Amino acid sequence: MKEAANSLLKVLEEPPERTSLILLTENPHELLPTIRSRSILYRLGALPAAEIEALLAERRPELKPPQRALVARLAEGAVGRALTIDLEAYLASRQDALLVLRTALHEPDYSTLFRTTETYRGGADGQQKTINLLRTLGSLLEDLLLMVAGTPGLIRNLDIAGELERMAQGLTVDWIAATSWAVVQMEQGMRRNLLRSLSLDAMAVSLPAR
Repeated sequence: MKEAANSLLKVLEEPPERTSLILLTENPHELLPTIRSRSILYRLGALPAAEIEALLAERRPELKPPQRALVARLAEGAVGRALTIDLEAYLASRQDALLVLRTALHEPDYSTLFRTTETYRGGADGQQKTINLLRTLGSLLEDLLLMVAGTPGLIRNLDIAGELERMAQGLTVDWIAATSWAVVQMEQGMRRNLLRSLSLDAMAVSLPAR
């Protein structure tokens, strides 16, 4: 908003004593040129996974080495994400996400999947559970794409690399793109407050054949 930007500009021009102001933005060009001209630009890149693993060994000693390796990859270079990620919740979501993919690729019997999606009820808890599932599906699809591209060393879900490799056999980029689009449509449906369990069922059934 123009009024807010002008107020921020005034603070930058006349900052309080002994104060350092840090502005965080993913797109600096969305800020007014007058604000950018009064700022020093620092580009923060992702930290290497090895550095995050070392930090996790110190700050989250309850994690075992394989768990630290997984969390470091899932964090995508962000320290804050690595320190706060709920690994147990992620693994639970991943189990359901793998079930969706296995059903689409190998198992035409949807009964097990439908029993699982039935647990995605209404309310805030159900909404967060569904969001976690869709994000995890996206992560697995990205890993499958890396497998198909011949760069398995870049995947995030290192602990299930063998299963992902088996899943990727015979897959095409078009299949991964179509499945990713189905996930996007599911996310859009959630904004329209569609019934979650039925929406998940519809998404799973609509996934293209291999």
